[in-house]
Amino acid sequence: MKHDALRKLILAAIFVALIFLLAFTPMLGYIKIGPLSITTVLIPVIIGSILLGPYYGMLLGFMFGLTSFLQCFTGDAFGAALVNISPVLTFITCVVPRVLVGLVPALLFRLIMKRSSNSRTVAVFVSALSGALTNTVFFLGFLGLLFGSTQPIRDLFSVFGVNSVVALLVAMAGINAILEAVAVALIAPPVYFALQPRKKIVGIDVGASGTKLVMTRGRKLLKSMMALPGETPEEALARFSPEDAACVTVTGVGAANLPDTLMGKKVVKVDEFASLYRGASTVAKRYNMIVASVGTGTAFVRVSPFGAWHLGGSGVGGGMLKGMSEKLFGTFDPRALEALAEKGDPEKCDLLLMDVTDAQIGNLIPEATVANLSKAGSADDASLARGLYTLIFQCIGVMAAFCTKSHLTRRIFVCGTILDSQPIAKEVFDGIEKLHKVKFVIPENAAFITAIGSTRLVQD
Repeated sequence: MKHDALRKLILAAIFVALIFLLAFTPMLGYIKIGPLSITTVLIPVIIGSILLGPYYGMLLGFMFGLTSFLQCFTGDAFGAALVNISPVLTFITCVVPRVLVGLVPALLFRLIMKRSSNSRTVAVFVSALSGALTNTVFFLGFLGLLFGSTQPIRDLFSVFGVNSVVALLVAMAGINAILEAVAVALIAPPVYFALQPRKKIVGIDVGASGTKLVMTRGRKLLKSMMALPGETPEEALARFSPEDAACVTVTGVGAANLPDTLMGKKVVKVDEFASLYRGASTVAKRYNMIVASVGTGTAFVRVSPFGAWHLGGSGVGGGMLKGMSEKLFGTFDPRALEALAEKGDPEKCDLLLMDVTDAQIGNLIPEATVANLSKAGSADDASLARGLYTLIFQCIGVMAAFCTKSHLTRRIFVCGTILDSQPIAKEVFDGIEKLHKVKFVIPENAAFITAIGSTRLVQD
């Protein structure tokens, strides 16, 4: 027996045991409200159906229905009254709707995931709610259809003071649906993700100036790699060794040109800004910030607890650094340029406030930049390289700081390949923090945030 099939069988057995445990534990599986029962037994049925598929879902639903039928013989007066009228119709009323509880969520989950593989959390939530609604609507529907004119239902009229079967069943449905839906919505998604095995996934961010690759399992980054200059995504993936990955996610400007399979792995193409948002929120563990993604240019994204949206962008970024470096120094070697810049003196390249006045102006410090590259004509190469980095980081940092002022946050998450120059970036951003009262966060693996986010979209 294959590992996955054995795992499903074991999980199904656990869910069946849980169904019987809940069903026959007083005040735990069936919570009495007058003549009705609000049931928690449907929770393992719904979670099991989403995890294991429609066939196991129907089996779990049948077990749920069977326990409901057996309740009619263990002191449930209302159920006993139905059995006295017709054991067969009672069995149908108890079992058929519960089989549907195991079938509908599984089918709906598969449908949502087929249409959008980036919506796993939404798919679990919607499918779980559909299970709760199915339980209420079909159970009460069968009850009204098969027993609507019988004495047990008429007895309910006197309890609730109504004289219409339809009105009574609608009232019952409202109580059941609300309480059961709340329980399912709170419990099903976290339990599903706790039980769902985390598979290894390769994420590729195909940018305009470079390709980044990561392998993740859940929230854990297993490894990362930059593609070599001139190396295609396919060649980089082969060097990355993704043999044990379940699939490959691709994002970025070059993602659309990639085939549907790479090295025998299914390719899932995901939106770049959604990947950036998910990667930033995963790494930062926060959902209220501005994200500045520094690639060839720079994109600014607002991340909130309610979602994320693109604020705008700038042409200042890695592309400018590359072009200016080639023009000024005849080549572009990021590591060599960074090492050169760290030896430079900002005072020899930029016009600073202390160069023009000794007076205190607002909250500006004497080392505040008045004009970038103002002294470039006489600066040495190291100071010129330092001034180039300062120009780029100041433009990005100040634009991000301006974004915070109208978006009720002070946190700025900065990522991108250019952030490998973290010592210089941190120094520049520290100055902007003091001036604008904001907080910059430069994460580890800053170049791989979008690639990480692409894998999270598929897993979540």
